[in-house]
Amino acid sequence: MASTNLPQTAIAFSGSASGERLIPAFACLYPPAIESHDLLRVDFDCHAVEHGALYLVEEIEAGKVVWMGCRRIDLLPEGAIVDLSGEGDWKILDELPVHWRIAGEVKQIYKPSL
Repeated sequence: MASTNLPQTAIAFSGSASGERLIPAFACLYPPAIESHDLLRVDFDCHAVEHGALYLVEEIEAGKVVWMGCRRIDLLPEGAIVDLSGEGDWKILDELPVHWRIAGEVKQIYKPSL
């Protein structure tokens, strides 16, 4: 079974944030679910994929964050899968050529009223 726990080192996106916080989504685009003008309520105490949900992830290279964003991740009996595009482009998380860590779980997406 694939590992669903990613390293729990310092969280670059959230700084020292813990608990649930509201953050702007401009750095976390994941259309159609998340657009730049949305607000996200993120649980920064979550650092592992525990169930299917949207997660705030960071890509790590040489110990540094080089990218951050949101992705939908789900669990199957054989491990975690991730929708890379937001449009059903599911891949096995452990087979990606990148190293991601979970910075938090997106609990709610707030859309502006028009």
